[in-house]
Amino acid sequence: MIIPPRYTITPEMLELISKIDSKRQLLQSLNPKPEIISKIQRVSLLKSSLYSARIEGNSLTWQNLEESEDNKDKKEISNIYQAIQYIDKELNKRLNLTTDTILALHKKVMNQLTPEAGHFRREMSAIFNQTGIAVYLPPPPNKVNELITQLINFINSDDEKFPIISALISHLIFEKIHPFMDGNGRVGRLLISTILLIKDFDFNINIPFEEYIDQRKEDYYYYLDVGMKDPNAYLLFILKAFNESAESIKQEVLNEINQNNKVYLPPRQEELLLIIQEHRTVSFDFLHRRFLQIPKRTLRYDLQQLAKQNLIIKIGKTRGSFYTVK
Repeated sequence: MIIPPRYTITPEMLELISKIDSKRQLLQSLNPKPEIISKIQRVSLLKSSLYSARIEGNSLTWQNLEESEDNKDKKEISNIYQAIQYIDKELNKRLNLTTDTILALHKKVMNQLTPEAGHFRREMSAIFNQTGIAVYLPPPPNKVNELITQLINFINSDDEKFPIISALISHLIFEKIHPFMDGNGRVGRLLISTILLIKDFDFNINIPFEEYIDQRKEDYYYYLDVGMKDPNAYLLFILKAFNESAESIKQEVLNEINQNNKVYLPPRQEELLLIIQEHRTVSFDFLHRRFLQIPKRTLRYDLQQLAKQNLIIKIGKTRGSFYTVK
């Protein structure tokens, strides 16, 4: 097994990397109220936990998650949730990844689900398709430690300058090593978030890319299957997953901020603001022609109130002044 596989960064990948990074920088710069982040983060963590479990066959859905009884399916989701919180609270930026980190993630993900939680497999394993046919034979158990060490060396190196590529390629390698008897997919997807955190490429909020993958499971498994031979195809698929998921989170945050900061205006002031927003820059005379029945003094007062609330800006001080949106 070649670690890492030979891949190239194409223009299409660069465009996706740029879009993802711009969303990351925007989310870091917004600085919304803590209650907004807390609300979105809770839902996002639950989505990551639920859909990561669903990718592996968990039967719970977003609709019945809260009402479901405590059982193995719910325990799987709870364990992933705890593991994500462990990543956020216990792991620090700019630290090297270790074997102990991977084992700790597995121990949390498989807590009370298997006696092998936190231990690499000690026997041969196989990946089967839905018809029960073995489609992939991972390396023998005596090779696991060596391969994991190679993977960790790649992660901790500066060989790959894009953190998102380092994280996604590492996920592919991890799944091919298949170091555990069970829980490899769940831990492997958590590895993506872990690597982004330690490489200081976090978004200040969880990106639930697992939902995108769950909706396209067949594609996901296909690209994992061919990933070592065609890593570029795999990277494109999962970069799109991450980009779309980051876009959804960005829109949620912006909508919450806008809703939280919404200013309720008197009807005429609201209409004035809408006109200025539509035309971008307008003169006082233009506005007055739209409100001929309103005295100019009253109209100027309304515009002053909009300016006080930082909704518009007045340009100029003479009769030839203009108004534009802030």
